[in-house]
Amino acid sequence: MELQFLITREQLITIAERIDSARITNHARLAKRMHALIVRALLLWVPLLSPLILFYFFVESHTPETYIAIAICAIAYLIAWKLVLKNIAENQASKFAGKITTLNPTIENTTLQSLASLEGRHTVTATTSTLTFTFPSGTSITTPWKKVCAFKQDDDFYYLTVCRLMMFKATYLVAKNGDTTETAGYQAGLEYITSRLPPDKVGR
Repeated sequence: MELQFLITREQLITIAERIDSARITNHARLAKRMHALIVRALLLWVPLLSPLILFYFFVESHTPETYIAIAICAIAYLIAWKLVLKNIAENQASKFAGKITTLNPTIENTTLQSLASLEGRHTVTATTSTLTFTFPSGTSITTPWKKVCAFKQDDDFYYLTVCRLMMFKATYLVAKNGDTTETAGYQAGLEYITSRLPPDKVGR
């Protein structure tokens, strides 16, 4: 069973924008975690542990009363952390992550350039044992069905992720609409492809 379709530059631009948007989300999430970790260290652990460390190494007289005083101060500081300082740290982390709303233009251009080779006519050939993806350049890749490890979709494409050696993965596109007039045949081919994938590999 053979499916033919075109991928336009406009579609690639949309895909690149989605990839960049996902990158921004991931960067913001990571930035929030790192900022929260740094603020937590500055507002919690450094003030909490510094007096005890200084007392242990630099004070000659170690009395029970001093340790009790340090413990009381530490408990009071932990209460202040729970009631006030923790919220301050989390709010600052959220504000910091919220500032990350754009990517470097160089990265955006690189994303689109990496997709440029996909512009043009594609052919997907499905048999009972394999899938073959033929690209506009004329090169092709054949993979067994069992290597397809993830399957997602949006309004225009199906995204089939193939797991190869070790951690290497590659994602291939299959358009939901072909470039021929045989709409029924094309849709039948799509249904055949989706039917060959276990339900737990299908997502959106």
